[in-house]
Amino acid sequence: MISQNGKKIIERFVSAAKNLLMQNVTEMLQQWYGIWADGHTIGVEQLPSQDTDIVHTARMLRDRLQHLMAALPDTDTDADKERQAVGQLVAEQAFTQLNRFCALRMCEERDLIMESIRGGYESAGFMAYDSIAQSVGASRYERYRCYLLSVFDELSIELPAVFDRFSPFGLLFPDESTLMKLLELINDSQLSAWFDEQNAVTVNFWKEDETLGWMFQDYNSLEERRKMREASSKPRNSREMAVRNQFFTPEYVVRFLTDNSLGRIWYEMTRGESRIGEEQCRYMIRRPGEPLEERKLKEPTEILSLDPTCGSMHFGLYLYEVYEYIYMDAWDHQPSLLQKYREVHTRESFRREVPKLILENNIYGCEIDPRALQIAALSLWLRAQKTYSQMNLDAAERPLITRSNLVLAEAMPGNKRLLKGLMDEFDKPMQRLLTTIWNKMKYVGEAGLLFKMEKEISDDIEYLRKNWSKVNQNRNVSFYDSEERRAEVMAANEARTELRHHKDEFFEEIAERLQTALQELSSRLSEEEGYENALFSEDATRGFAFIELCQKRFDCIVMNPPFGEGSEHTSQYMNDNYPAWSKNLVCAFFDRMQDMLDDDGKLGAIFDRTVMIKSSYETFRRRNLCGFITACADTGWGVLDASVETSTLVLNKLSSDVEGVFMDVQDVNPEEKDENLSVLIKTYNRGEDAKWIYVAKSVEFDNLPNTVIGYYFGNDILKLFKNTNLESRNIIARNGHTLTSATHFRLFYEIPSNSISYKVMYNGSTYSLFYSYYRELCYWGINGKLLASNSNVVLRNQNYHFLQGVGYGKRGEILDAHIFKKDMLFTVEGYAFSNINDSESLALNSLLDSILGQYALNLYTGQHKQTGNVNLLPMPDYAIRQSDIERIVNAIIDIKRKWFSLDETNLEYHGLIAQMHIDTTIDAALNKMQEQLTADYARYEELVKENDDLWMDLADIDRNSEFRQTLNNYKSRRPYEELLSIDGASCQNVIDKKVMAQEIVMELVGMAFGRWNTAYAKGEQAIPEFGDVFDALPFMPVVSQGEAACPAQLDVPTDGILTNNSDSSLCLASHVREVMHYLWADHADDIEYELCQLIGCKSLQAYLASPTGFFDYHFKRYTKSRRKAPIYWLLASEGGTVDYWVYYPKLSKNTLPQLIIRLREQQEQLRTRLNAVLAAHDKTQESQIRAEQEQVEGMMDELNRILAAGYVPNHDDGVPVTAAPLLHLAASRPWRVECEKNMELLEKGDYDWSHLAMSMYPARVTQKAKKDWCMALTHGLEHICENKPKEKKARKKKGEGNEPTQPMLPF
Repeated sequence: MISQNGKKIIERFVSAAKNLLMQNVTEMLQQWYGIWADGHTIGVEQLPSQDTDIVHTARMLRDRLQHLMAALPDTDTDADKERQAVGQLVAEQAFTQLNRFCALRMCEERDLIMESIRGGYESAGFMAYDSIAQSVGASRYERYRCYLLSVFDELSIELPAVFDRFSPFGLLFPDESTLMKLLELINDSQLSAWFDEQNAVTVNFWKEDETLGWMFQDYNSLEERRKMREASSKPRNSREMAVRNQFFTPEYVVRFLTDNSLGRIWYEMTRGESRIGEEQCRYMIRRPGEPLEERKLKEPTEILSLDPTCGSMHFGLYLYEVYEYIYMDAWDHQPSLLQKYREVHTRESFRREVPKLILENNIYGCEIDPRALQIAALSLWLRAQKTYSQMNLDAAERPLITRSNLVLAEAMPGNKRLLKGLMDEFDKPMQRLLTTIWNKMKYVGEAGLLFKMEKEISDDIEYLRKNWSKVNQNRNVSFYDSEERRAEVMAANEARTELRHHKDEFFEEIAERLQTALQELSSRLSEEEGYENALFSEDATRGFAFIELCQKRFDCIVMNPPFGEGSEHTSQYMNDNYPAWSKNLVCAFFDRMQDMLDDDGKLGAIFDRTVMIKSSYETFRRRNLCGFITACADTGWGVLDASVETSTLVLNKLSSDVEGVFMDVQDVNPEEKDENLSVLIKTYNRGEDAKWIYVAKSVEFDNLPNTVIGYYFGNDILKLFKNTNLESRNIIARNGHTLTSATHFRLFYEIPSNSISYKVMYNGSTYSLFYSYYRELCYWGINGKLLASNSNVVLRNQNYHFLQGVGYGKRGEILDAHIFKKDMLFTVEGYAFSNINDSESLALNSLLDSILGQYALNLYTGQHKQTGNVNLLPMPDYAIRQSDIERIVNAIIDIKRKWFSLDETNLEYHGLIAQMHIDTTIDAALNKMQEQLTADYARYEELVKENDDLWMDLADIDRNSEFRQTLNNYKSRRPYEELLSIDGASCQNVIDKKVMAQEIVMELVGMAFGRWNTAYAKGEQAIPEFGDVFDALPFMPVVSQGEAACPAQLDVPTDGILTNNSDSSLCLASHVREVMHYLWADHADDIEYELCQLIGCKSLQAYLASPTGFFDYHFKRYTKSRRKAPIYWLLASEGGTVDYWVYYPKLSKNTLPQLIIRLREQQEQLRTRLNAVLAAHDKTQESQIRAEQEQVEGMMDELNRILAAGYVPNHDDGVPVTAAPLLHLAASRPWRVECEKNMELLEKGDYDWSHLAMSMYPARVTQKAKKDWCMALTHGLEHICENKPKEKKARKKKGEGNEPTQPMLPF
């Protein structure tokens, strides 16, 4: 098995080789064949070289281009089709070249061919060829090329998919420079002798069976997939469908699924007599003496297996191994089988035939990507050759393998002219059937085997049966028709009359007639001359093979199906044919493959685990999983090379009460899952039990919440779920509004303190049990008028907002619930149980945050805790413990409120300095705070434990039971909580004194600007008590200065402008010192010194003046939920020598003009100083002053430029938008980057809802308002809007579900 580091080696090789070959193919197409990357071509006669080979290849390439264009959607323009077709041509030619050369290198390592690649021009095979061929006058490159083409021809007998030189996928050969570079990459010792330190072995990747699979996956880079997803949420064509879903399946998963499907089938056929479990299928789940299903013993050649999304055929490689065992086991122990071979073979000679028998009879694969099919064919062929090598068979003794059952799912060729000419000889009903097949296979290349071709044919036959007379209705001739035409119509009418009289005979033989017609059509196609006809023939033949595959039924199907939505063209087909597909292709593949099984067949799959638990898949689980599961390895994260949680299942075709065996390795490290799964299987097979092994009848999952695949639901859990659930108690979680964050979300410190346009918003929270910090607001306006008119907004459950209850965030492994206060709204990220009384709210909060609630919920939900799932949570009767619940929850909330109130970014901020009681030193105050924090955290942990125990007791879970221990162990999954919500202020609840010192300085800066009321810190006023836990929050913390007058002793700037210039009366450091002296009098200097020591700065002035000092800390602290919203703005000249602080809450249209006035005053002062130094002839001082003058002038110019652009700030726009035009003045690099990003969006028009956009880009915004009613409402331009909504009548009250509702707009 190739390690992770080994995979990186392959990835680097594939990336380098791909880039090399793609560039070379692009250049060759343009230089030699007149085909450009943008799609345009020149005539063959205009090519610079008229060499016969070049002209012939050029014609074939053009035929290929026409063929590719014909398969593209008609909705594309001709120019788009030409460009896409060339892109596809380049990709397929480059891939085939890489595949061929890598295949030769692998054949060398297996001694299947003479050395041809490893030595380049010095390869033994080439040197032997060159000595015989004696090509006079040809260059060494030309001779080497001819040699390699001869090797291609020899191998193409058995591997035409890879080596056929006339295949449309491989018409080009690399030029000499590219060939040499490619050989250098292929022959790198990193690939042939790489030391794997992880496993302490030397690896030759060319000998590893997995190498081809990883090469195939790596050929399509993560970057390419990312671009595809950015361009469209759904795959737009078959190539995108293939590329997006190429994930290599680990070998242990392949073995587990195959052993418990194909291996298990053979084990049951032999009534348990076969030793296949011990000798081959080591992942097979079985127990001695277990009852076995009755299963008819089949000939090995008749046991069919399919991988419907075969990719590089990793499943097929292991299927091959199992089939090898089955054939020889049948020969050795089942004398009634293989009779026709026993008559002519010995055991040894029969063994030679087995590889050929397997590839020609047993293993079927289907794929929508032709490149994958090349790899698949090569992989199986190399695997067969490996068997021959193990038998020590020379090449001449090896049976030729000329056929495999790998099918490319693609549309029938698009050349309708050729089709019509070929079908004229068939009767009209048969022509209709063939035409139907042709047309309906249009999107087979995107749907693959999900397209039910056999059903489409059956439906059309039924149509013919019901409309026989209509289909065969006689045609009339015209007066103007020629005699020849009249005779033709008459003959056709006679044929139709004959058909009408022989309807029964036609339909009795319809299946055979259709098969015969397809074979005749295929035969005619192959006889047609010309490369275009050959391409048409190849595609049509592949289409017929696909139809034949659809009609087969299989004993074993194993797969790693694509997940996510289908392509744009196939979604409606999925809706019509897969009623339970749930917008996920995984579900459709399960349904289709169960249908393609033989009645006794088994299906094995690895897939997205959310299908097992998410409520949206409930219908699918009822239809396709409950009653079908025989084996499961629940694998979890880290299995596929993608960010997806996985599971595996083996299913029967028919539902029953069969017991399934479930192995849980979700929580095992990815690199240890294989070993752990193997140990669990061995343990079970010995008849022993283990913690992570479960046996359950999947038919009973139908009774679980959401029909979750709850194999882990023991008797204790089933007993728990007998309690009344939340929904039945009329305690219902509801989904909230879908809003646009940039437009509607604000942090409370961004908005005017007197605004009435905002509501406190619950949008979920970082993990915090029972209570959260509240800081986010939502723009609401007047009755949500603007929100309702926004097409990007969906308002839900409007009657349930602004009412108290409990909220929780939908994302996260462990649910945490919080108090939902009055006058709050909730969102699509933060759900709410609202309109419930105090007692119910506290009890619900207690349950949801208990380990019982968290564990039970995770039994049937994933990372997203949807309302439908949470509403099914059982709630034991709690009335007898109501008083305990309220005591515990209120005590916890008191602790959390106390510590959250030290954080000035929290609406319940009660002041930091005021609560620290700094009587002597900061260090002493912090030590005392640490003692309180340690004690409170210990008490908090006790209360959480008490709450956990309370609900486990209410659920009647015995204190000494294993289930109780499981729940207690589950607590380790809870994230660790810091009681201090100040970012970075504590770690493991140990206070960081540096951060706390920085926080104190930030509060002092706020006092200097008039934000915080100093009376609380000075002890002149008592800190207000907290209100009731459900009371609506104020829009500003209670310790805000507000409209109250600042102390006369403090010189608070009314315009919100200060500077770092230590010589100025506006110096921020001086103003902060003024506050400190007001608070601490004679101790102020000592406090300042101690703060500097704790922070690690030279002085307060240095800390405040440095962009990486105070501002950097403030910027990080005021970044919440990815919204960067500092309120103390440090604006500076380009060189940073001139700077000013602007306090955002006092920002107005006069702020920038006032800054210009200050700068002019500074300019006058500089001019006076300059005159003095000129008189003193001090050149050094003169240079410094002139440089400072330039900085001042530059800053004034920038401010004037911003004002000239129409800058008029408005606090409703929020900090990110309002600060954006000041990007060139932002002193801090991180803030400047943020301003640049927002300015780009402002210029593009993404922020045209803002007042600032209206003032800076009035013409653009006004033009938008003419068409956009929401934009018109925003800017008061209703009178010019041409798309005014019709006034709606008030709707009747709807039910209490989560359906979106749109209120009548008030005018």
